Amino acid sequence: MYFSRSLPRARYFVPLCLSSLLIAGCTTGKKTDGGAGLPSAGGRSILRMVLTTEPTTFDPAVLQDGTTIDLIQQVFEGLVIWGEDNTIQPNLAEKWETSSDGKTWTFHLRKGVKFHNGREFVADDFKYSVERACSKAVASTTASSYLKDIVGASEVLSGKATTISGLKVVDPYTITVTLDAPKPYWLGNMTYPCAYVVCKEAIEKNGNKLSAESLDSLVGTGPFKFSSIQRGTSVSLVAYDGYHGGRPKLDGIERPIVKDATSRINKYEKGEVDIVEVTPRDLSRINDNPKIKPDLKSFPLSRIWYVSMNSDPANSPFKKREVRQAIAMAINKDEAISVGMQGLADKADGLLPPGVPGRNEQIKPLPYDPAKAKTLLAQGGYPNGQGFPAITFTYRNDYPHVERTATLIQEQLKKNLNIDVQLLPMAWETFLGERNKKSLLFSHHSWGMDYLDPQNVLSLLLHSDKVVNGVHSNQENSYGYSNPEFDRLCDAADVELDQTKRFAMYRQAEQIAIDDAPWVPIYFQRNLMLVSPRVGGLKSSLFGIRPHFVTTLQKP
Repeated sequence: MYFSRSLPRARYFVPLCLSSLLIAGCTTGKKTDGGAGLPSAGGRSILRMVLTTEPTTFDPAVLQDGTTIDLIQQVFEGLVIWGEDNTIQPNLAEKWETSSDGKTWTFHLRKGVKFHNGREFVADDFKYSVERACSKAVASTTASSYLKDIVGASEVLSGKATTISGLKVVDPYTITVTLDAPKPYWLGNMTYPCAYVVCKEAIEKNGNKLSAESLDSLVGTGPFKFSSIQRGTSVSLVAYDGYHGGRPKLDGIERPIVKDATSRINKYEKGEVDIVEVTPRDLSRINDNPKIKPDLKSFPLSRIWYVSMNSDPANSPFKKREVRQAIAMAINKDEAISVGMQGLADKADGLLPPGVPGRNEQIKPLPYDPAKAKTLLAQGGYPNGQGFPAITFTYRNDYPHVERTATLIQEQLKKNLNIDVQLLPMAWETFLGERNKKSLLFSHHSWGMDYLDPQNVLSLLLHSDKVVNGVHSNQENSYGYSNPEFDRLCDAADVELDQTKRFAMYRQAEQIAIDDAPWVPIYFQRNLMLVSPRVGGLKSSLFGIRPHFVTTLQKP
């Protein structure tokens, strides 16, 4: 999930030791429940939580960034959900079992679950939602990654079929899902938004579209409903009284869109918002303000930030392994963390964040070694940087620490390799679009784990991509990386039921990727937020804040 999940597992938000930090537009749709935009209006409990960027979409089938997932998960749900202990727990499905060969999953659905329009959720709705996500009309960039293991999904993705043969409705409350092979990681795919349940009749009434332009199409089963969407300004949610888990304790959630980090802190200091994301640049200001300093909180997150080198374009200098290794060995990660992140990150030697089972604790990283880097660059055909083409380093423009890290990398490559790199900040939605087109040559990314399995990084992001009948075998590999031995190991590990054997193969594959250097892993993120003392019951996991089922808000 792109921007959007290295600390030990924890069940609750915990206060962060501040001393350690010092070391280290127009309205779309219509309002369905007026007044949700005003905090505590008329005694109502409205949580005000900042969105750092414009939502990229309101359709779970095409959603791919963590910032928007945090919003959407309040409205739409899947069969299963992540618990505070980082395990997969029942949600719309109350239980499930698997066949002896590990290929068929039978889900028993919770009875009495209602969509926001009052209709009961049944097995046909899950089948419809998954088939819609795989349809050519929706053109999801994530369905081919998270749903393709289901028998028949590839045929729908390619347009050869309209129904998925591996989905069978047994009765209104039972559905079976048959996979093309046993996949030990597969249940984690069901936590991803493209497997969320949507309401067929609501979408059909909107011309078969699920969009912000019609709130009536945004019908889910979650604890909140959309109340209003103001492009560039805010998104408002209102509690769903008929929620299957009981009515939320909050009356609503207001998500003002504030892209500038300084403006976000200004709003918090003025008491205009209750929760705001914090960047490392904000810490000195927070530490100097005794009123808000105690409100700084940390929560666990399983996310890696890395530099990618795309070897796909015909003129890419990164086709040569020696060049990629030279770049990797010329980047001083310690300096990037110390200066760019003010010490608020853990250096990434490998690709898997802490907390992922099977993580290779003995990984051998490419060291910071400018002298060796120069030798490798010369072996790649660019002695002392001569003849190296002009390239741009692309990154998202809404986080100051990302820009500072990018600037440091630019300086290090000039100093250590005599390479000139032009910085290109890009709006988040534009960045995602260019990534999907695989057009980013040299860029700074993050990846938040969708589920805690090595497959979610190694196979999903770095396995070779092939296009068969117009369908990508691995859409998420936007770097052109391909290594037959890496692919072989991942393919075998993906279907190996013996956990010891599969983790050993993933560790071998990870070392190959580190040596090949399509990525330069930089750091594992820690997330910081200012949380008002008024907020209670906030829960988190390694994937971020959980839906606000039990979040409370005291009156001012």
